[in-house]
Amino acid sequence: MATMMYTPFYLGKKQISNRLVASAMFEYGADKGKITEKIKGRYVELADGGSGLIITGMHAVSASAAVAPVMVNTRCDGYVEDLAEIAQAVHGRGGTILVQLQHCGDKTYSGEGYDRLAVCDKKVSDGRTYHQATKEEIQTVAADFAASALRCKQAGVDGIQIHGAHGFLINTFLSPSTNHRTDEYGGCIENRARILFEVYNAIRQAVGSDFIVGVKFPFNDLNEHSIREEESLFVCQELERQGIDFIEVSSGMVMDNSEASFTPVVGRDNEAPFLKYAALLADRVTVPVISVCGYRTPDVVERTLSETKVSAVSLGRPLVREPDLPNRWKRDRRPAACISCNRCCNSFGDGIITCQIKKQMAAGAR
Repeated sequence: MATMMYTPFYLGKKQISNRLVASAMFEYGADKGKITEKIKGRYVELADGGSGLIITGMHAVSASAAVAPVMVNTRCDGYVEDLAEIAQAVHGRGGTILVQLQHCGDKTYSGEGYDRLAVCDKKVSDGRTYHQATKEEIQTVAADFAASALRCKQAGVDGIQIHGAHGFLINTFLSPSTNHRTDEYGGCIENRARILFEVYNAIRQAVGSDFIVGVKFPFNDLNEHSIREEESLFVCQELERQGIDFIEVSSGMVMDNSEASFTPVVGRDNEAPFLKYAALLADRVTVPVISVCGYRTPDVVERTLSETKVSAVSLGRPLVREPDLPNRWKRDRRPAACISCNRCCNSFGDGIITCQIKKQMAAGAR
């Protein structure tokens, strides 16, 4: 049976072998910011498993921008060489790999030496406060994204993704629920999106037109004072005009500075909760739109790709449980084994993001 999942599509000038994307999942695996052998192994496993496009977990654009010491830091010694090993391994298996770049804003690590800048002044606890980022600091953030993207290009990966979602720095500028600034970075959507446009343009200037640059975009904040539909469309259409290569549509932001990522409960009867946003955007832009979150069955993936203009579908937690799911679905159409328990999003101590149910089952079999 012919399936849309296994047909190629393009990001920029790069042909992607199929439409199943390994979406970024925080690895929980760096050694004080350095890429480890376990991290390298995860991306080899995903490439062997058949994902046509792989997006790494978020990498910090500076040593002070990380959410935790277990987050990869693009400024670590040996970063380019370590990332090159991953790129070569993925390419050798016919895959394409992008690096997700991030400044964590008011979710940066609580330890000494990490940034304390945010969209606006914010007190998290008696010992942890963040100041409103100055214009000069915002320009430094844009320059850090550009320098990190260039390091990724030097390592031989195919491109990068700007992480603009899930309550991290760029998302907090975009959202009226967190952005209360009165300068040129606050107020109307043109101002709230200014940092994203500046980050994108700094990156593009650094890496050129042939390197893939995309964005993970927060179409809806899922709170009372969310970015509005027409504002999200404006930002994405403007990014398209400026030359963005793809947009991965997500939603939701964590408001309490907890360690948990935004991970909605997904069941068999509510797959793909953000598809409506991705499908709407895909009707309004010509660049590839990727839909992420909650895909569990191949039939829903097929309907998404055949009945909308969405170009590809991203899988996150299912590929933690089953890295070979894209290959498995070619011969076995059962749903993904992932039950969305979210315990993989608390993998500190395992050295790499890990399905805790699978881990327990393996321990019980011994």
